[in-house]
Amino acid sequence: MATHPDLPPVIGAIADSLDGEPLGTVTAVFLDDETARPTWVGLTDGLHAAADGADSPVLAPITGAEFTDGRLHLQVGADAVRRAPRLGVGDRLGPDDERVLLRHYAEAGQTGTTTRTDALTPTGTTDPDGTTMTRSEERFAVSTVLEPWTRAVLRIEEVTEEVMVPVTVTRQRARIEHLPLRPGDREPDAGVGPAEPGAEQAGGWVTLYSEEPVVTVERRPTERVRLATSWTTEEHEVAGTLRREELALDTDPPTT
Repeated sequence: MATHPDLPPVIGAIADSLDGEPLGTVTAVFLDDETARPTWVGLTDGLHAAADGADSPVLAPITGAEFTDGRLHLQVGADAVRRAPRLGVGDRLGPDDERVLLRHYAEAGQTGTTTRTDALTPTGTTDPDGTTMTRSEERFAVSTVLEPWTRAVLRIEEVTEEVMVPVTVTRQRARIEHLPLRPGDREPDAGVGPAEPGAEQAGGWVTLYSEEPVVTVERRPTERVRLATSWTTEEHEVAGTLRREELALDTDPPTT
């Protein structure tokens, strides 16, 4: 039975007993070799901080545990965990070690259950007077176990989109300005008399400038993203077949 140190957020969470007493910090989850189901958790600190052999974690069954509000609620009593044998296991829990733990929690009445049917004794018992009987029936004892169900990873993908950005540009425009002349004023380099009708006068060309938008692309970090987990609750129905005892009355045939 190997340990599984990467089951966030159970690893590092505080474990509570059946009556709500803090037991310690979850440091490891041991999986069954055949089913790969979590079966035991390793705990340190808490009520074991001052115990003998505190360097090795104490093991408690995870069967039926619930993880809510960042805490792992185990279905075992604090006293049973406090008196659990300190086996000093490493990354693996051997069959002999598991048998020792099962015997301890069984003797303490804290065996833990998975989703199963607890069958009662199908045979009724009769009182000495023969007038009353005890009837038995089967019932479901349903709990939950914590198992990994999927893996998630963050990936970055680039998408392209068209963006319209308004840009203000400025340009030059030409206009004609009239400068009145007083009597006797002459334009520099002007002829002696007025130009003859139909004649064209050459003028200087003026260069006009305008602004043109220039687009460049800059790559800048915009935000930081991290992968987080949250817990959701779903209602599931468990179906199965149960047996129960029914009473029938038998009478002797009347004698004639």
